[in-house]
Amino acid sequence: MSKQPIIGIAANQRMVEMDTLPWAYVPSGFPNAIIEAGGLPLVLPINKPERAKAYIDMIDKLILTGGQNVNPAYYNEEKDPAAENDYFKERDEFEIALVKEAMAQKKPIFAVCRGMQLMNVILGGSLYQNISNHWQKEDAHVITQSMTVAADGAFAKIFKNSHGINSYHRQAIKDLAPGLKVIATSSEDGIIEAVESTNPDLRYIGVQWHPELLIYSDKGYSHKLFKFIVNDF
Repeated sequence: MSKQPIIGIAANQRMVEMDTLPWAYVPSGFPNAIIEAGGLPLVLPINKPERAKAYIDMIDKLILTGGQNVNPAYYNEEKDPAAENDYFKERDEFEIALVKEAMAQKKPIFAVCRGMQLMNVILGGSLYQNISNHWQKEDAHVITQSMTVAADGAFAKIFKNSHGINSYHRQAIKDLAPGLKVIATSSEDGIIEAVESTNPDLRYIGVQWHPELLIYSDKGYSHKLFKFIVNDF
């Protein structure tokens, strides 16, 4: 690993009102938190799956970010017509390739929201396609829910036993993939909020909430999390 860990951040792509071409982007909380933690962020735009190895070769750790729904065909289900119709085939294919290459190179993976859902599917789990009460109306930096943190998980030294979080997701883990352990759940309804790998050959942590949106409003807890991911994970 380099003196400054290089952290690859898988980018999203969407249309914006001000332009006729889609934008490739990551929320600025990711690079800002990584820089403050002493790492070097590297944004990975959506590309062809066969280019995944070249990207993973360049980085020390991979971050998967939030965004569109994971296509339920990957866990052998039809699309729920009641779920939001927001899918991106090219993103699914590219990020699956990134994950498989990171696993092959035994490089750590940190996943947020959609990223955690995608990892669960790649490892053999499934998702709830349409849940309620987890898409907050408040601003992103406002804490609206809480999670209960397992005493024997990776987060025990980072967060309090009961810790406030934000919530921006309409899908969630249903069947937990083999080799994963739940390390935090929603205090309100038991939805899985964080997982870690129990496989010694896979360093992986996933969270359902968005710490990159809380880095300036949660009294330093999100910075502590990113410092752990960048330097100690």
